[in-house]
Amino acid sequence: MKIVFQKRYCKTGKKGFLEWLHVSHENPRGLLFVPPLIGGNPPQQARHFRWLIRKRYDLVSFNFSGHGASSNRFSIGTSIRDTCYMLSHTLCLKKKRTLPVFGIASCYSAIPLLYAVGRLQEPMNRLVLINAIPELAPRAVINSFLSHYLNTLAIKKSFLGFSAAARLYTELLFPGIPKGMNHFGTLKRDRAHVSKIVREFFTLKPLKDVCLKRTPVLCLYAKKDPVLNIYDACPGSDYQDNMRRLCPQALFRPLDGDHFLSEYDARSEAARSITSFLGSM
Repeated sequence: MKIVFQKRYCKTGKKGFLEWLHVSHENPRGLLFVPPLIGGNPPQQARHFRWLIRKRYDLVSFNFSGHGASSNRFSIGTSIRDTCYMLSHTLCLKKKRTLPVFGIASCYSAIPLLYAVGRLQEPMNRLVLINAIPELAPRAVINSFLSHYLNTLAIKKSFLGFSAAARLYTELLFPGIPKGMNHFGTLKRDRAHVSKIVREFFTLKPLKDVCLKRTPVLCLYAKKDPVLNIYDACPGSDYQDNMRRLCPQALFRPLDGDHFLSEYDARSEAARSITSFLGSM
């Protein structure tokens, strides 16, 4: 089975462009559109879903602005714009080969994907969301951080500076991701519009008017995910209810795992569910 990996570039205006990856087969079963993670890159997504590539699914992923060879700087707003650009571009590839198109997104990447699918009037056959964040929710994040900070003070019984507390908190949420004062994963600080990100985090509500009434969605989520626990900790909040408001057609599969599905059984169950869902058209 011949598989071709091609790195390409997509214009996003007079001077802007996005670096993207196209993994293709001679006779594919469908086309997967997989937005990247913040601090991630297209090869990372190809590795994560190589088992679907082996089942003859083509794959498109890309670098957000500020990542890799993509131009400009990263912000929440640019990630949403970038995803709209690349989904439109991917749909043009679909027309050339008459393929079903499926979206897959994890964690934060679910927000720009859901926005783009809603903006383009639900052009996808099916969506798979993995530990998807349903909203930016600054109040929930602040409350979670303060709770973690106070618990840490109680355990250490000594003063802990804000920077140290923030590092401990991000390590709790995203263990194993290389990060420091000047980078988060592959994203360098000087390629991120930090002040704009903070402002957008508190002001943007990109999914406020999004409701995918027609699109079938498989929503996989880990019961031990500290990121999703932030949302369930809010009074009157329920993760499935939040997701169902966005995706009324959602099917839910809770998994006995963490945010990264690092346990073998959780990954295997997720792979079986995704394979069955994509193949049941």
